[in-house]
Amino acid sequence: MDNKNVEKSFGGFFKVYPGKPLSVEEKKKKLYHYTSFDTFVKIWLSKKLKFGMISEVNDMQECLKKLSSTPERLPLLFALQDIMSSYKQISFTMDYDTYVKGCMSPTMWAHYGDKRRGVCIEFDFDKLHFPNNSVAQCVNYLTHLPYSYEIPTDVYTINDLKQFIDKNINDLFFTKSDKWCIENEFRIICNTAEYLDVQKAITAIYLTSFESQECLWVEQLVANAVPVNYVHYGVPGNVAVPCVCEAKSERDKFVKSKNDSKNALVHMMKQARDFYEKNKHDENANLLLNGIENI
Repeated sequence: MDNKNVEKSFGGFFKVYPGKPLSVEEKKKKLYHYTSFDTFVKIWLSKKLKFGMISEVNDMQECLKKLSSTPERLPLLFALQDIMSSYKQISFTMDYDTYVKGCMSPTMWAHYGDKRRGVCIEFDFDKLHFPNNSVAQCVNYLTHLPYSYEIPTDVYTINDLKQFIDKNINDLFFTKSDKWCIENEFRIICNTAEYLDVQKAITAIYLTSFESQECLWVEQLVANAVPVNYVHYGVPGNVAVPCVCEAKSERDKFVKSKNDSKNALVHMMKQARDFYEKNKHDENANLLLNGIENI
């Protein structure tokens, strides 16, 4: 289905499908953070995001980054590991080079959004308050990563090591295997702050169900301060396309339709369910409703 027909069929909602290449500035204009419902509550009430230990990330190549040196320089190796472990990070997903927004990734919902039962928080990049001494940029993805990073021979002191890290910060903290490129990550690292101030930066909340108790709690907690949205799939031309709707309005339409006594589809579904329940223990029962007037 071309863009013109998509727009006609879906009231313009899919008019940007399938999307276009984005600049880095366009990609990071909105940033998305996936989390559990419980953690979302803490973030919303505190308006802070907690930095996490880089040594505890789920990428084995990153958390077990190898450093090499000659035997007489081994103390420097331990010092470098100590300095690097002082850095903490916060990860976001950016918008993709397609129609897909950062809140629409099924992989991210599965891995970081509590198996799609959690929450995705949208932030305005320009309203984030970055800590002093922090570094914030996109992660670069490579097909092959170095096996180890060698400490240069002109490095002798802790101060030299700090300068080495500053010089190689992209390789050490912002480079990952392209196996992780689906995360489309924007990262903030810092070795001094514990939290990122997100006061006034939250612009929307996303969930994958408008019926869940978590959705109702989020709406109550947010109290219309920002939109609470429902991520699901539309079907232009029988193609599953991710889309976003306001959760409460979708729920209201669903409840109204479900309770409409004139809704033939509701009656048919109830009839089908009752008929199945009546016959489900008979594996040879004909489950077609054709010609059946009463069940």
